[in-house]
Amino acid sequence: GPDRVLMIVRDLSENQLALARVRELAYTDEATGLPNREYLFAELQKITDVQRLKEGRAAVICLQVGQFDDHGYALNSSQQDDVLRQLATRMTGHLRGSNDEDISDYERLSIAARTDYRRFCVVLPSIESGEDAEAVVQRVIKDLEQPVSLATRTITVSAAGGLALFPQDGIDASSLFENATVAMEDARNDPSAPYKFHSGTVRLRTLQRQDLEVELKLALEQKQYALNFLPIVPADNSLPTTMEALLRWPDTILGTQSTRKIVRVAERTGLILAIGEWVLTHACEQFQRWRREGLSATRLAVNLSAQELVSDNIVERVARILDSTGTHPQDVDLEIKEHMLFREALREYAICRQFRDLGVRIVVDDYGIGACSLAHLSQSPIGAIKIDNTFVTNLVDSERDRAACAAAIAVGKELGVDVIAEGVETEQQAQILSELGCQYLQGFLFAEPMNDDLALDYLTASCKRRSGGVN
Repeated sequence: GPDRVLMIVRDLSENQLALARVRELAYTDEATGLPNREYLFAELQKITDVQRLKEGRAAVICLQVGQFDDHGYALNSSQQDDVLRQLATRMTGHLRGSNDEDISDYERLSIAARTDYRRFCVVLPSIESGEDAEAVVQRVIKDLEQPVSLATRTITVSAAGGLALFPQDGIDASSLFENATVAMEDARNDPSAPYKFHSGTVRLRTLQRQDLEVELKLALEQKQYALNFLPIVPADNSLPTTMEALLRWPDTILGTQSTRKIVRVAERTGLILAIGEWVLTHACEQFQRWRREGLSATRLAVNLSAQELVSDNIVERVARILDSTGTHPQDVDLEIKEHMLFREALREYAICRQFRDLGVRIVVDDYGIGACSLAHLSQSPIGAIKIDNTFVTNLVDSERDRAACAAAIAVGKELGVDVIAEGVETEQQAQILSELGCQYLQGFLFAEPMNDDLALDYLTASCKRRSGGVN
């Protein structure tokens, strides 16, 4: 009747909780529990909108931690997730002040997110100056690089950071994040700088790298690359036993580019495989010319980058080039960086064993700076180690560097492999290394990098000295 009211009541709390849960999952990184990239961008855009109205300042810090491994042994996915969780907890604990530190207001208001596999981002919504952001990135990197304890082992990771400031480095979420990432990549390529600010200089370098990528591709198509050769000699005389091939690019506009720079850009663009095949092919062809002339180089050394070593069918491709140029595998050294064995040991050890079975000798380059232990080296099928030139430079005056060289030589003797010291520039350095028991030397004391013609003259003169019995 008219005095009655029918009411339908629906309990929406369960639906609201479900929607909240869906939203939480959509904006949360499953492995770490941190906000994810989508949440970060949404919040960062709100922050830039507010600070634009207030004419305030904000900062974005992008961070990347290095490869997860335990002295050369790769961690499984569960262990990697454990490391990520600990790093995330450590980072947020610092920013929230749970470590009983004197944490600033802008740190307590910060947003920390995981944006990629080994990448994190911290947003500081309100700062007074760039120094505020710099203080934060210093402390966060220090925290991230502390040892991480797992169930059965302890590991360490490295970290690099990049900073972008609102408004000078970007006025929206996308540009700030991009520019902080650019600065982070710049820091990753500079071992002396754990973090870098985005700046006009960094942007210029980015544009230069983009230009370089285009020029590298054209140089390959137009056959602009060249090889230089640097001899390796026995410590008891200066007659070469090996010629190492070095990639050079004598570009008239950009200037002669170093091998390190070419390799770094070529790896990023995927050109490294084609360039690497060009280097090996032309080095082998030159080596065969020397052999036909009856000259004295007994071995050829060629560098192999990290990307090449783990590329598909690398052993078969090298074997094909050696066969097509008539080069015996037993005459070839492939030099790989020490850190390459340290980082992805299982896969790379297997590839190195295949090279050994082929007859090619593996030489560990830059030995002493990659933290590869004697135990791990003893498991890898290497034929020689090459002491990094940083230990040779101050060998005469530094007891520490002398001890490092002595230790490396002792490792070589223990493993039964040859030891080569690179970067030898003075007679005094050569004498000390010889007294320590180093078998082979390389450096400007004996010769500077030579083009084909100069290398031919050098080997011809060496051959005459050898036949004449003159050292």
